[in-house]
Order: sequence, then structure tokens, then C-alpha cells
Amino acid sequence: MFYPVHVNLQDRKCLVVGGGTVAERKVVAMLVSGGDVTVVSPDATELLTYLAQIGTIRWHKRQLKIGDTHGYFLVCAATDFTDINTAVFTEAHEKNKIRLVNVVDVIPQCTFAAASVVTDGDLMLSISTSGKSPATSRRIREHFERILNATSLYTLGYEDGVPVPIASEKGGQALPYPVYLLLENRTCIVLYKQKTQKIERRISLLNRCGASVVRPAPDEVKPHHLEDAFLVIADKSSAVDASCESETGFIREYLDQPSAGTHFTPDLVVDDNLIISVSTQNGKDSDKAKRLHKQLANQFENNGYGAFIEFLGARRSEILKAFPTPKKRADFFETLINTVEDAGSGLQIPPTTCCLGLTNPECSAECLFNWVRHGNLERADTFTTKLLDKADKGC
Repeated sequence: MFYPVHVNLQDRKCLVVGGGTVAERKVVAMLVSGGDVTVVSPDATELLTYLAQIGTIRWHKRQLKIGDTHGYFLVCAATDFTDINTAVFTEAHEKNKIRLVNVVDVIPQCTFAAASVVTDGDLMLSISTSGKSPATSRRIREHFERILNATSLYTLGYEDGVPVPIASEKGGQALPYPVYLLLENRTCIVLYKQKTQKIERRISLLNRCGASVVRPAPDEVKPHHLEDAFLVIADKSSAVDASCESETGFIREYLDQPSAGTHFTPDLVVDDNLIISVSTQNGKDSDKAKRLHKQLANQFENNGYGAFIEFLGARRSEILKAFPTPKKRADFFETLINTVEDAGSGLQIPPTTCCLGLTNPECSAECLFNWVRHGNLERADTFTTKLLDKADKGC
């Protein structure tokens, strides 16, 4: 499981290495969250070129150079070249000690993973399957877009195929930047004088994510303890020496002053590896957010989504090996997830697509999702193997 946080990027320096469509999506999300974005790449998409021309971002039109990652709060490598991406991670995280570093699609070289995000401008929802099923995450995101009349961050920046400005909320408070931290064996310090429900909730999440949790007494903490930590959570901002804080130092959450930290832990809907977070801009529409959180908890918690994602994750490596390209892998997952088998009635019915219980929670169609959530794992395995064999034979 990954640890969900919503990062405050307001006016913080963010670096994206790469200028393709994936890099473009990263830049758009950071701008919407108020980030101060720089791109390093010899080439760039039409939108990134336009944003640089109007001064929304800085674009260094060249290859990466030694020292380029210095001084940034967040760094993302999104090129097509493994050696460049690895160099970004090595310099940014290992040399410059930047905590928030992401190499697209390479989990061992990430301290955080991106989320599928939708927003209506005030409310923001992010979805993660902890890397086990991006296809399921996308389906849930698209469902939210429809029912909430919300927009994916991936669709911003164009109107009728033409680049348009992206509001970055300079001078105001932007929407947070939802990410999922990879905390396995990373040192996380929790400071508190009294163990409240909020503190207990965060410690539980840290433990579930495999973090190395340290809970010293606040008066025993020395500056070097904090400087060596990946993440710090404190019930009081006064528990952390201000001299220890820096843009490239540890990331921190203060429960008494959320805006003073680098991030906050949003309200969550959790079903094993499915994590849906809900947050608002400036605390607006908090009642609406609470109603939505309750609605989503009723729909997604304990309704089989976690088991379904775990099943797909268990066979993911096998499927990745079976297909040589991302498109072929994505197409297979779509077929695997969407297929509804004839229940044997003999009736000629139009082809249908599995709804994953999103549009009809009581759906009893013969599909992978229903077999897994009702415990019929043998049939689910047989169906998956049959599709793999069929694909292997080129049918």
C-alpha cells in the first residue's frame, strides 16, 4: 500500500525532465496545484511550447546537465531514456536529498507515485490502486468524471485541439497535488504529546505502508534526527525546529497548522489497495465533501474492489511478460476486465461490458470482477489463463 498525501505545491519549485505527452501531464497537474515549473528537454509538445512562450513555465531547451536538479522541491523524470531517468533519480534523491522524486513507471526509482485525479475546481478526488491495476484506476476515474461532471487533469490545456493557458492560481491557494508516497523501509518520525485519533490513524497508515516509524518524545528530538527523516508528522508545528526546515529537506505535516506543512493527509476511502482521497480548496464545500466521502465509502469499502485489485496485481507480472508493448498490455487488461460471458441462457443478447459495479452495485453479470469479489477465484484464474493462452496463440 502507498501512503496518500495531498502536497502543497504553491509557488514551490518543481522540475520535469522530458517534453513528451507524459511530461506534459505532469506539468499540467503541477500548474493546477500552483507549482513553479521548469522543464528540461531538447523538444516539447505543442502545449508545453505554448506555456513556455506565454511565461507560464520555464523551458530549458537542451539535454539534462549535471546540477540541474539542485534546489527543487519536487523532481519528475519523464523521458524515453532509461539512463537519463536514472541519472535524474540518482542526482536528485541520492545526492541532493530531494524527498519527492518520481521516475515515470519505474517504482524502484520513485519516492512517490502519481494519482488518477478528477476535479470540479473546488473538490478533488484522487484514485490509486498502489500500482496493481492502472486500468481499474482509470475506469473509476472515468466514472467519477461522469457522475460528478468533473474534469480529469489530463484533459486540461486544450480547447478544440488548440493549446490554451492553464490557471496556476498564483497569489492564491491552489488545489493540492495528490500523490502516493512509497514509504517501504523509509524513516518517518511522528511527534506528539498525546496520542489522538488523528495521530493513531496516521501511525496505522505508516505501518501498513511498511515505513520505519520512529516516535521519540518531542523534547528528545535533535535537528539531525529530522534532517535524516523522509517524512515528519507532528501534532504541533512548534515541535519542529524552524531551522531544520528547508525546501529540499524532509516533508512534513502539522496537524495544528496544515497550511504550514508541505502536505496533509486527506479524508480517505480505503479497501485494501484501492485508495480514494477527497479534499477541497481552501476548505470550501466541506459539507459537500463530507457527503461525497460518505457516499464513496458506502460504494467502495468492503464491496470487493480491494480483492479484485489484489487478484489483478498477483497476475500483473505474468501479463507484463506476455506482451511486448504498453499498448498490447493495456488492450489485454481492457479485454480481461471488460468481458462478460454468456450465462448459458441460450438467449442472443447484445455484447455487454462489465461495469465493475460502478453503475449497478447489484450487478450479477458473469465477469471477472464478480467472480473475484464473490470468492470464485478458481473460475477467475481459469478465465484469465484462457485469455492469456488465446493471446499467446495470436487468436
